[in-house]
Amino acid sequence: MKIAKFTIPLLGCIAALASTGCAPILAGGAMAGGVSVAVDRRSTGAQVNDGMIENRVSWEISQKIVPEDQHITVTSYNGKVLLTGEVKTELEKKTAGEVASKSLDVSSVVNQLAVQEPVSVGRRMKDSGIATSVRSRLLTAQGAPYSQMKIICDRGIVYLMGLVTPTEGQIAGEIAAKTDGVKEVVKVFEYQSAAEIKARMDSFQKAPNTDSTSTN
Repeated sequence: MKIAKFTIPLLGCIAALASTGCAPILAGGAMAGGVSVAVDRRSTGAQVNDGMIENRVSWEISQKIVPEDQHITVTSYNGKVLLTGEVKTELEKKTAGEVASKSLDVSSVVNQLAVQEPVSVGRRMKDSGIATSVRSRLLTAQGAPYSQMKIICDRGIVYLMGLVTPTEGQIAGEIAAKTDGVKEVVKVFEYQSAAEIKARMDSFQKAPNTDSTSTN
C-alpha cells in the first residue's frame, strides 16, 4: 500500500480570508489562560521524534494494509498520533489503530479514519485549500498560537493538534469553525495552563542542549 501524505506549506504573511457559517467543534483531547511564544513548546527531541513517528507508523501500517487505493495520513504531535483518511473496512481501521498504538515512542492514538472509498484528488486539493485558509486566519488572530499547532483537513473536517492552554484551544477552534468550507472541527490538543507552559519553556532554556530523544 502506498501511504499518501500531503504536506501543506506554511504561509508567510497573508491576509485572513473572509469566512461564513460555523462548523461544530469536537474536543478530542484531555483538559489539563494566555501564552503565546514563537518557539516550539515541544523539546527538540520531541520535534525530531514526531517526524520519525510519522514516517515509521506510515511504513508499519503499509505492511499490514495492502490495497493501493487507500489514503491514510499519519500526524504526530508530542508523541500523540492522529490517523486521518479513508480505509475500506472496519477491520482495516482497527488494524491501523493497533499498529500505530504499538509503534515506538507513540503515547496515544486518535483514530479518525473513515470507512469508505478514498476521496478524489479534487476533494484532497479542496481540503488542502481549507487547511491553508485556517492557517492564514490563525496567523493573524489574537490569542491563538498558530506556531504551536498542526492543522489537518480531511473531507472538510479540520483537526487541530498542539500544546495549548484551554483558552487558546477554544479561540483556535472557533476561528477554524468559521472558515469557509469547514464542516466540523476536532480538537486533538494537549492542554496545559499558562503557568505550566511558561515553566516548560523556561526549563528548555536552562537545560543543556543534549536532548535528542525526549518526547516531552
